[in-house]
Amino acid sequence: MSDVSYDQYNGGGGFSTTSQGGFSNDHQGSSQNQKPSQVRQSLTPVTIKQINDATQHVPDAEFKVNNVELNMISFVGVVRKVENTNSTVVVTIEDGTGSIEVRVWISDQVTTAEQETQKYEAMLNQYVFVGGSLKLFNNRKSVQNSSIFPITDSNQILYHHLSAIENHLKAQDGSQKRPTAASGSLFIDDNAGTRTAAAAGSKHTGGSLTDRVLRILKENSTNMQEGVPVGYIVQTLGISREEALKHVNNLIEEGKAYAGYDDESFICI
Repeated sequence: MSDVSYDQYNGGGGFSTTSQGGFSNDHQGSSQNQKPSQVRQSLTPVTIKQINDATQHVPDAEFKVNNVELNMISFVGVVRKVENTNSTVVVTIEDGTGSIEVRVWISDQVTTAEQETQKYEAMLNQYVFVGGSLKLFNNRKSVQNSSIFPITDSNQILYHHLSAIENHLKAQDGSQKRPTAASGSLFIDDNAGTRTAAAAGSKHTGGSLTDRVLRILKENSTNMQEGVPVGYIVQTLGISREEALKHVNNLIEEGKAYAGYDDESFICI
C-alpha cells in the first residue's frame, strides 16, 4: 500500500478515523467517552461531487449531502493547478466527478510560499490523498486545514472509493427500505422482477443509452445496496448483457459509477 495511511490522522490535527466512515478504528473502546464535538471531528471519505453537492441549512452550519454530514473529509484526486497567493497556496484537485480548491495556509516561521508552491507543483498531474475541513471562502467551497500526500499505490484510490460508497450506503440505510415481495422486487420473485423491470423500462426512453443506464443506477442504488445487477439493466432496457456492460464500463471510466459487491453489480453515488 501507499506510504499514506488513514491512520496517520489518528490523534493528530483533529483527525480521527471511524467505522462509520468506512475506516477501521483500533480505539473503539475509548470512543464512548468522546464528546459529540470530538466525534464529529472525524474523516468522512467522499467524492468531490459530494462536496460540490453539499449544502448548509443555515450559515455556519455543517455541510450535508444525502444524509451525510461533511465536516472533516478525505478524498483522492489529481492535482491540476497550483497557485501562489503569498498567504496561501491554492491547489486545484479533480477526481473525475468534479474539482475543488484546497487551501494550504503558509506559516512564515516554518516555510515560505515559494517552497510550498514548489512542493505541490511537483505533484502536478499525480494522484494525491487529501484530508481537511470543508469551509466557505469568499462564498466558494474550499478545503482548509488540509494535508496533501502523493499516492504511490493505485490500490489506495480504489480503497478510498469503496470507503466512500460504504459510508454513503450506511447513511441511506433506513431512509428507504429494500423492496419486498409485495412491491415486486427483482430479488424475491423472478416473475415479479421481470414485470417490475419492464414497467421501469418505460421511464427510460429518453437520452443516449449510456444516460439511460446511468439513470437506472441512480434510481436503484439506494434500494439495491449491493449494487444494481447487470440483469436488471438488461431487462429494463431490453438490451444485451454485452451492451449493458459496455455502457456501464463507460460510466466507470468517467467516474460516474463503481463496481458493487461483485463483478455483476454496479452502483452510483
